Amino acid sequence: MLKNPTFLILFTLLFLCISCTTKNKETKKNFLLNKLSQKTTGINFKNTLHEDAKHSIINYIYFYNGGGVSAGDINNDGLSDLYFVSNQGDNKLFLNKGNLKFEDISENANINSSADWNTGVTMVDINNDGFLDIYVCAVSGLLDFKGTNELFINNGDNTFTEKAKEYGLDFSGYSTQAYFFDFDKDNDLDVYIVNHATHTVTSHGKASLRKERVPFVGDVLLKNTNGKFIDISEEANIFGGANGYGLSASIADFNNDGWDDIYVCNDFHEDDYYYLNNQDGTFREELKKSFSTISRFSMGSDVADINGDGFQDLITLDMLPNDERVLKETEGDDAMYTMQEKLRKQGYKDQYSRNMLQISEKGSYFYETALQNNVADTDWSWAPLFADFNNDGHQDLFISNGINRRPNGLDFKKYVSSTFKQKSHAEGLEWLFKSIDEMPSGKVSNEIYKGNSDNFIKKTGNWIEQKPSLSNGAIYADLDLDGDLDIITNNLNNYAGIYENTTNKKKNSISLSFNYKNGNKNGIGTKAILYNNGKSQLKQLFVSRGFISSVEQKIYFGIDTLSSIDSIKIVWPDNTFQNLKNPKINKNLLVNYISKNLIYDYTLSEKEPIFKTDNSIKFNHKEDSYYDFNREKIIPYQVSKLGPAVAIGDVDGNGFDDIYLGNSSGKAAELYLNNGKYFKKSTQRQFKEDADYEDNDAVFFDADNDGDLDLYVATGIHKIRNRRFEVDRLYINKNGKFLKSEKQTLLNPLNTSCVAAYDYDNDGDDDLFIGNLSNPVNFGSNVNSAILINNGKGNFTADLNFKLSSKVTDATWVDINNDNQKDLLIATEWGNPQIFINNNGKLSLMEIPENLEGLWQSITTFDIDKDGDKDILLGNWGLNTKFNPTPENPLTLYYGDFDANNRKETIIAYSKNGKEYPVNSKDELAAQMNIISKRFVEHKNYALKTVEEVLTPEALHKATKFTVNTLASGYLENNNGAFKTFKRFPKELQYAPISNFNNIEFNSKDAIIISGNSFNVNTYHGGYSSLKGVLLKSISDYNFVSDYGISPFNTQVKAVKSIEMKNKKLLLVVSNNDSLQMYSYKK
Repeated sequence: MLKNPTFLILFTLLFLCISCTTKNKETKKNFLLNKLSQKTTGINFKNTLHEDAKHSIINYIYFYNGGGVSAGDINNDGLSDLYFVSNQGDNKLFLNKGNLKFEDISENANINSSADWNTGVTMVDINNDGFLDIYVCAVSGLLDFKGTNELFINNGDNTFTEKAKEYGLDFSGYSTQAYFFDFDKDNDLDVYIVNHATHTVTSHGKASLRKERVPFVGDVLLKNTNGKFIDISEEANIFGGANGYGLSASIADFNNDGWDDIYVCNDFHEDDYYYLNNQDGTFREELKKSFSTISRFSMGSDVADINGDGFQDLITLDMLPNDERVLKETEGDDAMYTMQEKLRKQGYKDQYSRNMLQISEKGSYFYETALQNNVADTDWSWAPLFADFNNDGHQDLFISNGINRRPNGLDFKKYVSSTFKQKSHAEGLEWLFKSIDEMPSGKVSNEIYKGNSDNFIKKTGNWIEQKPSLSNGAIYADLDLDGDLDIITNNLNNYAGIYENTTNKKKNSISLSFNYKNGNKNGIGTKAILYNNGKSQLKQLFVSRGFISSVEQKIYFGIDTLSSIDSIKIVWPDNTFQNLKNPKINKNLLVNYISKNLIYDYTLSEKEPIFKTDNSIKFNHKEDSYYDFNREKIIPYQVSKLGPAVAIGDVDGNGFDDIYLGNSSGKAAELYLNNGKYFKKSTQRQFKEDADYEDNDAVFFDADNDGDLDLYVATGIHKIRNRRFEVDRLYINKNGKFLKSEKQTLLNPLNTSCVAAYDYDNDGDDDLFIGNLSNPVNFGSNVNSAILINNGKGNFTADLNFKLSSKVTDATWVDINNDNQKDLLIATEWGNPQIFINNNGKLSLMEIPENLEGLWQSITTFDIDKDGDKDILLGNWGLNTKFNPTPENPLTLYYGDFDANNRKETIIAYSKNGKEYPVNSKDELAAQMNIISKRFVEHKNYALKTVEEVLTPEALHKATKFTVNTLASGYLENNNGAFKTFKRFPKELQYAPISNFNNIEFNSKDAIIISGNSFNVNTYHGGYSSLKGVLLKSISDYNFVSDYGISPFNTQVKAVKSIEMKNKKLLLVVSNNDSLQMYSYKK
């Protein structure tokens, strides 16, 4: 048995996470979903907790997780009945009498549990006698909790008999919820039981702990063998370690191969699990391959095809609050980037404390979009439920919320840590319990969002009351058979919530129930695909959903105001299918299995991939150990990881382009020579001698006009604090050997982001634009960039007429006004794009639209609207972020000496509800400026303080201020040579920062490969990893690169380059801190 040691009590409190309350009052009395009173419904159930020194969140971390609720027709009268779980008290079964009236039949039904602590519940016809049985999970072996999971067999007369042991379902341990499905397609129901760990000395080690199965704690997969359930977890490759904090699972055929898969949500540091079905009785875990970013404190989950593409998407819930006060008073993500790095070294995936909305890309991988959809920060959230609540044909989203007390209150933790260490174990427990009321309340409103298959719009306060509550388990069901879905919640210390759906009756719908084979009578796992007017809806029947609860054994479709349905395709669990033509609407249709159905074809009509993997060059970029956050603790992201540098050019004059790959500090750059058939690495002594430099960017050009290509390399920030290694370098090509020029181009000890070569003064030699991003130790300061004029002999002087003090990220020379002179296009952070028109060597700044201050990462030209002229493409940070700046509510950077120590700091602030707040928490600011701890002793004193109140008006007035008005990527439309209109890219191009626009020729036409992502951000922001690579031919014609045979970009892509060989072309994908990827394609 696992027990909580004394010294881990504080550890328990440390790892529990966040929530929020709402201040908004109800705006309407009549909602889409109206809450009914217990007197109206007859449902007077309460999940009431009784706390004492031995039974509380102090010694059981999941004490406030609440109980589940289940819906199902136990007496086959066509009405869904309800079963509610009480953690400590009596469970209740309510018989649906019609018209939303219920009768409590618990006492005579014999459904009450003998276990001391119950959690989840599901209804399932386990013995296939046509009556739903009830399976209830329990926690036993922890504290003094006794009991097992229990199976209540329906006797067919509204009474039940407990027979879990007879079926092999009397699991004893820390159970959360059970998920019944036929994973091996032998026509009976198996079960996956999610269990949870507790904090012990063994639960916080390396990720490999998950492979060491621990009794009580580890999840189990039980196979149904002739009605007896047998544990096959290890044989099936199911993890069961002491670090598995399982809180929910979602079952679905995620990859559309006809076999059901499992996604498991784990709390705390342990990764979630993504089990793909091997179709042989085993699973393979592929989380890291399929997901770039996951929730940190994963709780409830649900699946649905929300965008109508035929593949099921996933949501996982976490605890990120939206309320500013709660956000600053409670602990969430690990504040320091180094903590994430430590978890990576232990084998864990990057995780961030927010809800994650994972969109499936044809079942191959997922890209995360919760921030862009405004569903990331719903507070201490439990049950997500996808369903069409307004019957318009789109999936909406309900989320249950609230925790009785917030154990992650920062002031409470400080109070505990200062007192607890002076007490013995017994004294400490007693004292902690007596202090439990010091934990702040975590009541918060449930949330609901309207979906339109493209995004979600918050409807809390409109569709449902906005009132703080403590709702845990939640389900939907059509309780009154009126064709719309009602919502039921199991509330902590309060009456259960019954919300009647009052959808307009002009909205039509259909529901389906199934009569399948005897071993799975209700057809669990059946898919239904509704076709109408060229569109489709996919749904799959699994009843355990959300959090510790289960829905009806039906599938529901809303069809809006349509009066008919073209057809519904039923795909049974054995992968046979049948079609229902023009089924009647506004009723429940029982679909009977036909034994001679055709087999459904899951294979896609795959074309021969255009791009094929080619491993001609083995190159791996490995970053050094420098962390910007060690020097500047409160900056939003690192600027020291801009490499690797890439340059393409024919160095040896044989007609084929060669490749220069710069490296990070400590590793030498590499040069690969191309003979048209293959690449050969060139030995370059100078590169080895200069291995201590950090290479950010590079360009081949003829510096000394001798007819061969020389090389300029832009230097970045690295761990060696030596001015010698901070300047850029010019290498002169001497018969194929690159030697560092003895002539200084210009001392440039700044963080150089880019270099671009062009003879802008038309004197017969290439000049250089040198774009600088930052000072190595002053993130917030603007720095000067320069144009270096070449005298034709490799001597360079700065053009004193060119002035640009900014934060440059990218630049290119391109003729945008068709005067045969290339102009200079520059992307900047915390500023506007800069367009300099070249007039015979004199550069003048071009007018562009107002309010384009952004975090611009890339810039190029391309005829994106196909009107015959080149538009200017601009890569920004994207819209899948925690911020949504506008000109009225900008994101602001303040740079000044805020603590009067003669060192300047960078402070980021955002606008919310008309006020400007610092991004950083009190502790984060105090780590950089001691004065913060003196001004604000407690976190509650700091919460809700504006940036002016935190830093003082005088300090802000003296500071340099930069603003961001938009984070949207897009393009400046070319209108007869003027660029006065900015247009946003589609949503698929807003998922992460766009760092690169790379022109390629594709099918004899011009195209752009768009790439980016950023992992070097503070944990507050989370990793930006959802830009998987897009091949764009026009604004209306684009696809993910994976459609063409290129692996999705799960890395920070720094460049994509195309190179011609004799008989093919090569595409190079160059990423920061990762290996080079190469693909061949036809000329």
